[in-house]
Amino acid sequence: MYRILGSDGKEYGPVSIEQLSRWIRERRVNGDTRVQGEDGVWSLLREVPELVVLLQPPIVVPPLIRAPTEANSIPSDFDGDYDLDIGACLGSAWNFFRLQSSSVIAPMMVYMAIVIGFGILGAVPYVGPAVSLVSMVVGGALLGGLYFIYLRMIRGENPPLQSLFDGFRKAFGQLFMGQFVPSIAVILPVLPGFIVLFLSVGWGMLEGLKSQSFHWPAFALMVPGLGLLLLGVPFTLYLTVNWMFTLPLILDHEIDFWTAMKRSWRQVSRNWWSCLALSVVIAILNFFGMLCCLVGLLVTFPISVLATVYAYETVIHGRKAS
Repeated sequence: MYRILGSDGKEYGPVSIEQLSRWIRERRVNGDTRVQGEDGVWSLLREVPELVVLLQPPIVVPPLIRAPTEANSIPSDFDGDYDLDIGACLGSAWNFFRLQSSSVIAPMMVYMAIVIGFGILGAVPYVGPAVSLVSMVVGGALLGGLYFIYLRMIRGENPPLQSLFDGFRKAFGQLFMGQFVPSIAVILPVLPGFIVLFLSVGWGMLEGLKSQSFHWPAFALMVPGLGLLLLGVPFTLYLTVNWMFTLPLILDHEIDFWTAMKRSWRQVSRNWWSCLALSVVIAILNFFGMLCCLVGLLVTFPISVLATVYAYETVIHGRKAS
């Protein structure tokens, strides 16, 4: 027996497979309808193996000829174009936050408490560098777990709070690499600018000390470094946006970090400017949250993560936010 979530937001059921088949023929139910089986997990009807066959016309197989199993399967990977509606992603995120605020805020508060704790301990003499190193190592698993728990929520599941730490149990090494490798790669385009700028400023300060007249180096000395820095920023931005879905992909599809990076790149590059626009809007949203004495981040940060996972569903799976 199954329960379904109608387009009006109400639950119906329990109903049998025969009843579902009749509703599909009557066009009251389709592949994007959410259904709940006896395991209590909500899924799209087209993702349930025993129900997806109801969406297809019967296949007549000649006697003594075996029908290929691929005929009734739906590819798990969406590999096509999409229309990323930024307003729909943000609107869906806000509505979900408004209706499920208690379940949304709880994992966010745990995540922020851990991050802030690492930040405070990182400033402690002697132990600070070790704490900062630990923070860098566990950061990928922690952020990946946050994405994944929100992803499960918008799919109709009710994951327990400890699911925030699923990344440590399921794919710790892959999530670490999924954050570490892109982080190093996005720094490389601006690294020459920082090096030249550092050397220019250092040289100017040394010259000032020699003349016993300490002053900030002339702007002309910093121009080459600033120029290289500005040249590298667009490349850094391009790489950052292309790999924005790497961490949720690792946990959601249970794949290695390199495959996740390639898949994120392939799909984001199909509509890169829309993904960039979403990232900019999210950054502005969190900036205003910080202006509200950081308390605003308790609202803006979960909304931004929810908007990101709604965008993930569109970009990676072709499912539009509603």
